[in-house]
Amino acid sequence: MDTRAYFPSRRGFLKGLAVGAGGYALNSFLIQPNEARGQSIESYLEKVPMETRWNLAADSALAWQVGFCKRYFDTEGKEKFLEYWRKSTSAAGPESKKLADRFGFTGNDAKSAAIIIPSVITIWYGPKSKFAIEEATAEKARVKCTNCTFWNVMQARKITDDICSAKSRGYWESFAKAINPKLTSTFVKGRPLGDSVCEWVLELKA
Repeated sequence: MDTRAYFPSRRGFLKGLAVGAGGYALNSFLIQPNEARGQSIESYLEKVPMETRWNLAADSALAWQVGFCKRYFDTEGKEKFLEYWRKSTSAAGPESKKLADRFGFTGNDAKSAAIIIPSVITIWYGPKSKFAIEEATAEKARVKCTNCTFWNVMQARKITDDICSAKSRGYWESFAKAINPKLTSTFVKGRPLGDSVCEWVLELKA
């Protein structure tokens, strides 16, 4: 029997495979919808404005953080909750200072801190976060949060427990000390305390 008809040579086999593959690719191209050609992850992401991406990422992080705080408060109680945030915020300040340095946020007086701290918070919590600097000198600065996204999530979830003022107080104190050991931060107003805004006073001690 002539086996060549049933077992073609390796060269012939590869040639046939190449032709078949080319025909398949051409056929796929011809039947592929025009809008599907040239698509990629990058081309889709370009359709989403950077601020929208930022907001979505921040909203997801906020939803998780608010949920975590509420669960911890409910399961461990207020005292353990406060102790947890005292320890966490003492480490968060120096880490945030590293981030500020990375982005070139410079300065070590009260006015600089009034700019640096809200800027870093906005990076974490998204561009919907809004702050206003009421007073700003090298020795003293006053900062208000006019739109707190953490507080907004709490309100949307109808959370009445104060799961944010201790965290906020500790974070600002720790961050201010990381910027300059002579800086102090005092939490003077808070939405959970019945005020219309949250407010901090930063002072550079002699």
